[in-house]
Amino acid sequence: MIVKRFYVSFLVWLIAMPVASAASWTLFPERCNDVDIQRRDQVIEILTTGNDPYLVGELSEIGAEDAVLQFDYFCVSGIEQVELFLGRTHFGDTPLSLPSIPVAEAWQTYSTPVQLDRLRNGDPAHHTLRIDLGQRPGVRIQLRNVHMRGTTPQEKQREANQQQLRQQKIIQAERIRSYLSQSFPAKIDSVVVDQDTLTISFSALPTTLSVSDVQLIECPPWQSISQSVEPTEVEPTKVDVAIQRHDRKITMRLPRFDGQRDRLQSGWRLTRSVSGQSSYLTPRAFATEINVVGDNHAPHRPVPANQKGLGGIGLHGPIEELKELGVTAITVNIAINAFVKDSPGQGRINIPTSGEPVYFDTLTLSHYDRVMNWARENNVVVSAIILIPTPRVGKDTSPLVHPDNDGGIYTMPDLTTRRGSDIYAFVISEIARRYSNTDAAPGGISNWIAHNEIDFHTVWTNMGLQPREIVTETYYRSMRIIHNAARQSNPHARVFASLTHHFNVPDDGQWRQLSGREVIQSLQRYSVLEGDFAWGVAYHPYPQNLFASVPWNDTRISDDFDTPLVTIQNLQVFGRFMQQESMRDPAGRIRPVLFSEQGFHTDSYDADAQDRQAAALRYAMKKVHAMPMVESFHYHRWIDHPDEGGLMLGLRTLPSEAEPYGKRKRAWEVYQAIGTEREEQVSQGLPTP
Repeated sequence: MIVKRFYVSFLVWLIAMPVASAASWTLFPERCNDVDIQRRDQVIEILTTGNDPYLVGELSEIGAEDAVLQFDYFCVSGIEQVELFLGRTHFGDTPLSLPSIPVAEAWQTYSTPVQLDRLRNGDPAHHTLRIDLGQRPGVRIQLRNVHMRGTTPQEKQREANQQQLRQQKIIQAERIRSYLSQSFPAKIDSVVVDQDTLTISFSALPTTLSVSDVQLIECPPWQSISQSVEPTEVEPTKVDVAIQRHDRKITMRLPRFDGQRDRLQSGWRLTRSVSGQSSYLTPRAFATEINVVGDNHAPHRPVPANQKGLGGIGLHGPIEELKELGVTAITVNIAINAFVKDSPGQGRINIPTSGEPVYFDTLTLSHYDRVMNWARENNVVVSAIILIPTPRVGKDTSPLVHPDNDGGIYTMPDLTTRRGSDIYAFVISEIARRYSNTDAAPGGISNWIAHNEIDFHTVWTNMGLQPREIVTETYYRSMRIIHNAARQSNPHARVFASLTHHFNVPDDGQWRQLSGREVIQSLQRYSVLEGDFAWGVAYHPYPQNLFASVPWNDTRISDDFDTPLVTIQNLQVFGRFMQQESMRDPAGRIRPVLFSEQGFHTDSYDADAQDRQAAALRYAMKKVHAMPMVESFHYHRWIDHPDEGGLMLGLRTLPSEAEPYGKRKRAWEVYQAIGTEREEQVSQGLPTP
C-alpha cells in the first residue's frame, strides 16, 4: 500500500546551522511537521510526534562539486524509511530514498550521495531540502553540522564500482529478455515429482540428434536464468542419468534427493553436443506434477460462499463478528523470519543446509492455530501472505534476507545462495505441512500470496535497485518455491502475485518500480516456456488517491489496456485483460483472481464521512459482483490503525481505552448487509456516482 503525505506547518522561529561547507543548511521549524524541536548550543534535538515527521531547510551557496549530504547525529533507536525532497514540494512528488540512519549510542557521521542538479538549475529562491525521518512517533535524534560537500576520491571509487555493478545488471537483464524471446528446438514435456524420485519426460528430439548427444542439466533454485544462457558461460550442474526410450517418449528417472538436498525446487534443461560444442536444447523446466506425500488434505479445494473477504486478520480482535459480517475469506500475514532461529531449543528442528546450523521453530506455528482453526470451523477460506520484514537498523540480519536489500518494509528472500534458498523452501514446506488440510484441525491455507506489492519492490519486497527483468525473474522463482513447497502437502494449493493499482508504468531507468501489466505478462511467458503451475493475481485496486472521499472520481484511468491505473472505477479493464486467450492456463481457464487489499478512507468520523465510506464499499462490491472471476474481495481494513499514515480505512474506528476494538462505522453495517435482503434498506440515503 502506498501512503501519500500531507503537509502541515507549525512553530514560527528558525535555527541557523553553522557549517564548514559551500552549501550550508538553514532549518525552518515553522515549515517542519510532526516534530518537537529544541536547540542546545550547536545541536538541534528532535522528537518525532506523529507518523509523518520531516525537517525543512534551505541550502545556500551550492558548490559545483557538492554531491554528498552529511551530518553528525546521536540516535539510540535508529530511523528507517529516510527520504529526501529537493526544491518546492507538491502533493504526489516522489522522494529520494536514503539509507536508514543506523543506531548511534555515541556521535556518528551520516553521509549519502545526493544529486543536486535540480536545485542548481532551478530558482535560487527554492533551494529547499526536506528530510523525512521515517513514520514513527516517539523517536529522538540529535543533529549537528548538516551540510552538503564534495565527493572524496574514495567515494568516487565506490561510485565507479557501483557503476560497474549496474552495467553487469543491465547485461543480466538483457540475457533474461533474450531467453524469454528465444525459440528452442525441443522442450521438456513434464517433470513429475514423487516421494523419492523425479521423472523427466520429453517426446521429440531434432532428427539430427541421438539420445547419446543429450545431457541433463540441473538449474538449482538459487540460480537466475541469466546465469545459464549458454552452458559455456557458467559451468552447468550436469546430472548423469540413464535415458529410457518407449516409442517416441523419452524419460529420465533420478533420485529426488542429492544427499540431504531436495531437488523438488530445481529446474531442468537439456544440452546437446555438436562437434564438441554444447548448447541448450530446451528452456528451463520446473515441476509440472507433484504427487502429494500422505493424505492429510481435503478432497477438494474450498470455495468461498460469497465474495466478501477481510484482510490482515491476526490474533487479536473480536473474530466471532466476522460471522456477523458474512465474511467467507480472510488474509493472514505470516512473517516467516520468526520461524528461523540460530540456536537449538525446545521444538526446534535442524534445517538441512550448508554453513552454520540453523533451526525451524515449530512452536511459532501455534501462534497461527487459533485463526486457522476458527476459519476451518466456520468454512472461511484462508489466503496466507508470506512476508519477510526488513531487519531493524542495528539488528542481526536473517539468512532469509536478500543480500542486496537496502531498506523497505519487507524484503525479497535470498534466492542467490544455496543456504538462503534451502532455508526459505524448508520454512514454507513446514508451514504448508502444518496447514495442509482445510477439513481438519488446525485448519488449512488454500492460497499463498507471495510477498507484498512486487511492483513497488523497493518498499514492499526490497532487493535493492535492480532492472525490472531481474526483479520479476527472482519473484517468479520465489512463487515457484512457494507453489512447489505447498503442493507437496496440499494438491489444491495456489500461489498469487501481489500487485498495486499501477497497471502501466513506463520504465524510467531508475529501477524503483515495475509495471503491473508487465509482471503478469512475464509470469504468463515463464509458465508457457517453463511449464505451467497454479498461479493467479492478488490485485489491489485502491482508488487513484488513497485519501479520496469516494472511488468514482479517478482521472488517471481509461477503459483500455493502456490505462495507467486499474482502480475500482475501471475494474472491467482488469477483467478483460485476464480473460484474454493469451492470459489463460493451458486448459483455457481464466487464472484465479483475488482483490486482496483495498479500502476507503474516512477523513473524520462524522456522519457524512461515514456515509461516503459506506457508499464507496457498496459501489465497489457491485462492481466486483459483476466479475465472477474474482474469488474474494478482501477489504482493508477491519479496525482503523494509528500507524497507517493518517488513513482511516477500517470498518471500525480507532481503538480506545473504552472501545478496545473501536466503534462500528456505518460501512460495517452496509458490508454486513451486502448480498442479503437487507442491502437496499441499510444503504438508503448513501451518496451515488
